[in-house]
Amino acid sequence: MNAQAYPCSVKKWFWNRTFSWWVLVLLFLAGTTLHAEDVDKLPAPTGYVNDFAGVLDEPSRQQMEELCANVNKLAHAQIAVVTIHSLEGDSIEDYAVRLEEKWKVGTKGSDRGVLMLFAMNDRKQRIEVGYGLEGVLNDAKVGDILRSMRPQMREGQYGPAIYGGLQQVSADIASDAGVTLPAVSEHPARQPRMQSRNSGGSTLIHVLFFIVLVIFIFSFGRGGRGGGSGGGGGGMLAGFLLGNLLGGARDRGGWGGDSGGDSGGGFGGFDGGSSGGGGASSDW
Repeated sequence: MNAQAYPCSVKKWFWNRTFSWWVLVLLFLAGTTLHAEDVDKLPAPTGYVNDFAGVLDEPSRQQMEELCANVNKLAHAQIAVVTIHSLEGDSIEDYAVRLEEKWKVGTKGSDRGVLMLFAMNDRKQRIEVGYGLEGVLNDAKVGDILRSMRPQMREGQYGPAIYGGLQQVSADIASDAGVTLPAVSEHPARQPRMQSRNSGGSTLIHVLFFIVLVIFIFSFGRGGRGGGSGGGGGGMLAGFLLGNLLGGARDRGGWGGDSGGDSGGGFGGFDGGSSGGGGASSDW
């Protein structure tokens, strides 16, 4: 009887070990590709502000959401603010155009849309303007706005810098539309976050990955000595930790884009606009 049971226990032990190594490989690949932000792989926007790089302080992000919602409601123009980690070798002009074509910022037919894009590792920024706002935000004016943001961007004060640029864009749109935008609510004092070129959620992701790796080795090491049930328990623990790891990364805006939320006034998606009205780019 023991002779017959032995091969089954060997198979179970081998399966648990094989499963654990495959999950480790997937975790490693996830940890190394979270910054791969190809336009085609970016999720749908969850707000006017989508902080994929995870560099915006919460008060600034909330103020941006509220301001963009007011511009949409009163001036009938849509503004998308997007941060990413890297252009992955692409030019910021091409990236912005392709992202605008995917999300279609602005109202269909009027093309009153603006995309403010920031590539943190590349230290590049662009404001892409739709046809319907070309006369309001010409290339020279947009270039001036980008230059005004440089000092704070260079100091790592990304939230205040981008919010300041957004205020200028919004003021020009509102003035042209003949409307007055309400004052944006004051949020708790922001804490400017100093970021390196390889900033964002990468450090936290790799720390969590290392912790999961240690737990994996410990759990399956015990499972191998104690029989199949220990390995199964380790597998359940691993699945739980993996789900929390990847889910937590999304919630922090490091890669999934959930940072936008619906704060600031009921974001319902963009309405089918198109780019092509011009814009400007710069480094910082």
